[in-house]
Amino acid sequence: MTPTPPHSRSQTDWLPSLIVGGYGLFTSVMFFFMPIYFADELGFSGIQIGQLYSVLALAGFLAALPAGLGNDRLTSRSLIIGALVVQGGALFLLNRVSLFPVVLAIYFVWSITNNVFRLSAEMQMLKSDTGERTSQRMSLFLACRFGGLAIGTFFAGYVLYRLDFRGTFLLIGLFCLFLIVPAYRLAPTPIAKNRLSAYWGDLKSWPVILFIGWMFLFTTHWGVEYTCYGLFLKRELHLSLTQMGHYMCVEYLAVLATALLIGPRMGRPGALTAYGIAGLLLSGVGHIGMVNHHVAVSLAFRALHGVGDGIIMVLTYLGIARLFDVNRMGGNAGAINLAMTLGMITGALIAGPLGEKVRYSLPIWVSGILLLLLALPLVAKTRLGKRFG
Repeated sequence: MTPTPPHSRSQTDWLPSLIVGGYGLFTSVMFFFMPIYFADELGFSGIQIGQLYSVLALAGFLAALPAGLGNDRLTSRSLIIGALVVQGGALFLLNRVSLFPVVLAIYFVWSITNNVFRLSAEMQMLKSDTGERTSQRMSLFLACRFGGLAIGTFFAGYVLYRLDFRGTFLLIGLFCLFLIVPAYRLAPTPIAKNRLSAYWGDLKSWPVILFIGWMFLFTTHWGVEYTCYGLFLKRELHLSLTQMGHYMCVEYLAVLATALLIGPRMGRPGALTAYGIAGLLLSGVGHIGMVNHHVAVSLAFRALHGVGDGIIMVLTYLGIARLFDVNRMGGNAGAINLAMTLGMITGALIAGPLGEKVRYSLPIWVSGILLLLLALPLVAKTRLGKRFG
């Protein structure tokens, strides 16, 4: 292992958090708004949109292990910079094309580098952690990330109205290239060369297997959201792009508030199981209730869902930090991301065609039921007196 010298909190905590916040601010349009672009401007079918979002998840699947292992062998800073360069180029190209196979290929490249950026930013935080402030540091990271998403989503409708989608792609690409400048100032993370057998030894332990399986099932609802959320808001709640941005912003603010107010408390011994149950219940009830066609009621339940997801996100970071040694954290986190993207692929493949044939609210409702069911093993575990943390 190559040790790294100590750095200030501005380099280890604030700078990566602010970079992720800025990235989220500008790239927020690339997620839930994209089905609108694909369906209404490019004329893609529900099956094609499902394929595009499955490719997004497939890219995460293919990038997870190489990006994770890369974060053990190279500094996370290097991978962040490389991902930003490629994303800028992909967005410039996306501005110019409309044929489905070409859009699919460019979206795939963008998705690969988006996943590399995201995982590397998380490793930038976790690998520079002392183990004493994990919940506080990752809560700051999550708050900045969703603060950027909230601001970006709030104004996305205005930007799309002024620039349209193609102009917005150019703007996002330019900002990705700009972020390279502050990324050069990130603190170098520890690097080490590990045998694959060492990672296998970590991953075959029973607590890790349960954690991975649990995350796979949890993230199926993210695949549902990617394919159905934006179209549900547009076609069933009949919201404009601007109204959709305001609606989505409320959930991001809920995640931000959860990260700031609840996240720092989650590092207490024995607290993870209780928070896991609460997060799943809130997330599930919120997903079920948001399909209500009264916008105010739907929005209130969506905010509730955001609180639940925020709790689970902080819990995921804490689980990775507690389960794995820093020298192999990247590769093992990549394996967890692999399971999570498989969950997203599963959700997207099922939800896209189902939403088009029936209605887009149905897959959202069903995924909410699954989230509630995921809480049952944790409740049983608590009753048996066992602890996860």
